[in-house]
Amino acid sequence: MAEIKKGILGGVQGKVGTVVGVNWRGKNIIRSLPKKSGKPATEGQLKQRAKFKLVAEFLSPLNQLTGKYFGEYQGAKSRTNLAMSYQLLETVIEKDGDLAIDYAKVVITKGVLPVPIVSDVKIENAKLTVNWKSDVGIGLAKEKDDMVFVVYNQDANQFYVIENQANRKAGTISANIPAEWAKNNSVWLIIVDEAKKYSSTSAFLSVV
Repeated sequence: MAEIKKGILGGVQGKVGTVVGVNWRGKNIIRSLPKKSGKPATEGQLKQRAKFKLVAEFLSPLNQLTGKYFGEYQGAKSRTNLAMSYQLLETVIEKDGDLAIDYAKVVITKGVLPVPIVSDVKIENAKLTVNWKSDVGIGLAKEKDDMVFVVYNQDANQFYVIENQANRKAGTISANIPAEWAKNNSVWLIIVDEAKKYSSTSAFLSVV
């Protein structure tokens, strides 16, 4: 593997003949193309591929949140890549012989803003109602922090994001969700500051 520093070509990305150019940890690198293997994938390799596919499909609708608020960049790894790595390590379980996501362990964002105590989470008549104890003025908790709720319906395999409807001071929210989502909804809370620069670490609230 050789690093491209200067020259008429500058940085190279993509396949060129028998080599491929990539940007790795901020450096332009060229390396040989991997040789194709005629060997069938092992059981472990197939399982890892299945895990990756499961997590990638689950997280994909949330890329806007993970890409902006999942911790800090580490080298050339994007926040979305960090979120993928975390879920692969912490959230995939085997259930009745199949791979599944443990929703209670899912982390959508990682940040410094505090999360208030939530006292009640329920869904009735196509409305999500959540009550919490206002902690405005304690540490980094600000009145105008946005309370963002992420709802995932396990039957529909879809997310619904509720944002810009209640601030930290309000202490309560009652927001519409799809009418057919009467049960099997996993709910997370994410708090984002008024400038949309900082967030809390997401908190799994309940399955309702």
